Amino acid sequence: MSAVIRFHATGPADVLTLEDEIVAAPGAGQVRLRQEAIGINFVDTMFRSGAFGAPLPFVTGVEAAGVIDAVGPGVTGFKPGDRVGYFFAPGAYAAERLVAADVLIALPDDLPSLQAAALITKGLTAWMAVKDLFPVKPGHVVLVQGASGGVGALVAAWARDLGATVIGTGSPVKRARVAAVSDHALASDDPNLGETIRALAPGGVDVVYDFVGKAVAQASQAAVADGGAIITIGAASGAPGFDTAALAARGVRTGGGSTGQSVGHRLAAAAAEVFDAYRRGVFGTLDITTFPLSQAAQAHRAIADRTLLGSGVLLP
Repeated sequence: MSAVIRFHATGPADVLTLEDEIVAAPGAGQVRLRQEAIGINFVDTMFRSGAFGAPLPFVTGVEAAGVIDAVGPGVTGFKPGDRVGYFFAPGAYAAERLVAADVLIALPDDLPSLQAAALITKGLTAWMAVKDLFPVKPGHVVLVQGASGGVGALVAAWARDLGATVIGTGSPVKRARVAAVSDHALASDDPNLGETIRALAPGGVDVVYDFVGKAVAQASQAAVADGGAIITIGAASGAPGFDTAALAARGVRTGGGSTGQSVGHRLAAAAAEVFDAYRRGVFGTLDITTFPLSQAAQAHRAIADRTLLGSGVLLP
């Protein structure tokens, strides 16, 4: 028997229940994976809350790292004993599972499963931000709203490595974390945040990577340069509600993206860039908070309360 976290009705974190199941042999194109670490992401809570209309009962979670236990017919390139990870394959909150081989990423020997589970989805989302949605170049001035978060910190650190000047914001209690990845660390609750940013970047910032949303929307609009871009990747405080007409009149592009669609067929290459950045120390030491798999509900409450520091990982 293998442990799994499942919900039979959508709702608050308490709907997550610990169950046992027998994991079958892998079918065509599948592998059976013994999971060693499971990444926790905000999207997991959206499945649980019903925002995505998941079929019930449902196992949430979209990324993990572990060791292949068995391979099904037609699988090439992977074998039992291989260390792999994956992202956006729902059903991750389990000690063991079946997963399609075509979503797997081979893990380098120097990347432990714990760090891989904390890095794959967030790292690929950061790749989407700085390499695809708005490619960061030397000399750019970048504003990261929410630079203390799991993805925001990676975006800030990577943008700085690419030669940008980075202005990061976060709550005052997380200032040290923001300062570690930014050239300028600001408090997101500054009532004059837009003016404060403009004092640092009189011409405005080239791009805003926004993980906060509504609470900093006015500051983002004030800070962005004419002809710049506001890239919304998260909205922890609610939808930003930008004045898109006014921004368009200034030539400011607004939008976001899907990590899966952005990465697409470039998965192996994008993952290699993420792993290389990690190996070079671009992201520093990853801040990871671990929970036993049985405490998945507690982890979801920490996300809702915004008390989860860095990346959350479930350990089966």
